[in-house]
Amino acid sequence: MRTERMAVALAVREAADAVARGEGPTRTARAETVLGALEALLPCCGAAVERWDPVAGRHETLAAAGYGDEALAAMELAFHDDPLFPVVRDSGRPLRVRDITPADRRGPMFDQVITPARFADGVSLCLSAGGRYVGSVHASTAAESVDDEVTGLLRLLSADLTGLVDPLDGLPLAAPVPAGVGVLCWQPDGGPPVALTAEARPELVAPGSPLAALLAPTAWPSRLGRHLLVIRGAELLAVEARPAGRWVVVEHRVASPPSGLSRRELDVLAALPAGATNRMIARVLGVTERTVATHVEHLLTKLGVGNRAGAAAVAVEAGLVRLAPDGGR
Repeated sequence: MRTERMAVALAVREAADAVARGEGPTRTARAETVLGALEALLPCCGAAVERWDPVAGRHETLAAAGYGDEALAAMELAFHDDPLFPVVRDSGRPLRVRDITPADRRGPMFDQVITPARFADGVSLCLSAGGRYVGSVHASTAAESVDDEVTGLLRLLSADLTGLVDPLDGLPLAAPVPAGVGVLCWQPDGGPPVALTAEARPELVAPGSPLAALLAPTAWPSRLGRHLLVIRGAELLAVEARPAGRWVVVEHRVASPPSGLSRRELDVLAALPAGATNRMIARVLGVTERTVATHVEHLLTKLGVGNRAGAAAVAVEAGLVRLAPDGGR
């Protein structure tokens, strides 16, 4: 292996190790490190570093050189629809242009990137962390100069490149997310949360949100995480927080009231663990004490408990929390 290529590989590995320790550079600097590695490994006419945005359903260019605006737009908006995209993503291996049969040289990447610029060769590599697609890197050349040593190095450095491109630093996440579930990753003492699905609601853990304090690890009943049933406006959300390295994974979905409780009965139930009287609850909800008493009677029956203390225990076990209309508790 050429000495200069070994030096490039070591630089990428060192940068990725720094990120893993939480000491890495800014996200822009990380992307520039990846771009610089591509340009050092290959006589590039064009190179690009792309991050997958799961909310927007498209790629975002983090760093690029040599490609025109139309080529970058194709990578951002159409690469994931290219017929060769599943091949590159699922294999986890670099794919060179020259390794693609002439009959398969079609789709957005050929039509809008490779053919118009008359690139003779190039390579694409998809980056994934534990099955979670993170993004891709691309490089194009004027001659067939993507040799086996380069593809071998890219494959060897795949995890390091992933850690540099991924806003979650290459964090592997477990099982696929069911449809309709919002997922975000969050560092209570760090920057903004990272949405992983289109349904994610980063505002749940935004600074000042009462849920942020409840979902922070310091408030968990155990180190395994915390589950809450949140009354938020007109909806009921099941919210779960669990640890994932330096991150907290927060999942949320629309839930159904337990034991067939009505919305108003849920509001009343949420107030019982704090020892609120009927008068206090009536004042908060804007109803009469008699109405509250009726709700208490009904919810006791539905929950199968004999008194307010038993109902309060059910609320605590369910993690029931009611947010005020202004977002507070």
